[in-house]
Amino acid sequence: MNYPWLEAPLAALGERLASDRLPHALLVTGQPGVGKLAFARALARLLLCEARTARHTHCGRCAGCALCEAGTHPDFSLVSPEEDSSTLKIDQIRALGETLALSSHRAGWKVAVLAPAEAMNANAANSLLKTLEEPSDNTVVLLVCTVPARLPATIRSRCQQVRLAVPAPALARAWLAGQLGDVDAGVYLQLAGGAPLEALRLAEGQVIEARRARFEALLGVLDGNTDPLALAAEWGRDETLQPVHWLREWLMDLLRIRMTGQTDCVRSVDLRELLAGAATRLDTRSLFRQLEHINRTLRITDGVLNRQLVAEDILLAWAAQQ
Repeated sequence: MNYPWLEAPLAALGERLASDRLPHALLVTGQPGVGKLAFARALARLLLCEARTARHTHCGRCAGCALCEAGTHPDFSLVSPEEDSSTLKIDQIRALGETLALSSHRAGWKVAVLAPAEAMNANAANSLLKTLEEPSDNTVVLLVCTVPARLPATIRSRCQQVRLAVPAPALARAWLAGQLGDVDAGVYLQLAGGAPLEALRLAEGQVIEARRARFEALLGVLDGNTDPLALAAEWGRDETLQPVHWLREWLMDLLRIRMTGQTDCVRSVDLRELLAGAATRLDTRSLFRQLEHINRTLRITDGVLNRQLVAEDILLAWAAQQ
């Protein structure tokens, strides 16, 4: 695990493991891109190591470490949504419970990682609750979660939370620069809220270019040069509706500029000049209405939606400002 900002929290859990104080269920939280799943895997590897070092780290040489490296350790379970689903289903959780109830194959720990844990439906969560209430010996369940509030309180109350913070800016920039070379790491880190892995994903996906193209298309709608319905058809092909989420971010930045007269407070530092120009053309009340409209639409649909219709609704409201 080449993520230096995760070393301290992992070492702290290693010390708890060495003193037999590790809880049977941990809720690993943090913003996207901070390395929650990598942390859970590293902790699993520490637990499954059969010759842990005096520094409470995995040895990297024993049979347990070799099995983890190969992804074939019989006492490790990773439960994620199936390929055709975005939900963790009750059948998956029941199967996990049956696995954890068995004796360890290698007479050591049994470790399960659920990621993302908030993808559990209500039935799956109820099934997991039974496992958490009556844990078998030498079993640790790691729930990887970005939004803990989406988990039932009964699940959260049976876990100890480990919140992974974003690293210090200097550490994050140094790490990201090592991955990207001469690319401006600072811009990507700002767009990612300081989370290094999210910043790396944005850089590798050439997101700055895509964001500028989306924003310029929005300006084209205001100028009457871009058909909002044609643009909505393009936005609707994005399964995550990323352009809509970007528009929400940009509306908040436009409001910041309108209310402060400054651009140094915007999050979208890659679009600062374009945002400054657009802010002079748009009405504050209208921006507030559109932001609330987007928030309400995304909240009501909650993932069950016709993406193109949602994009059409939002872009037609945007076009009405011209």
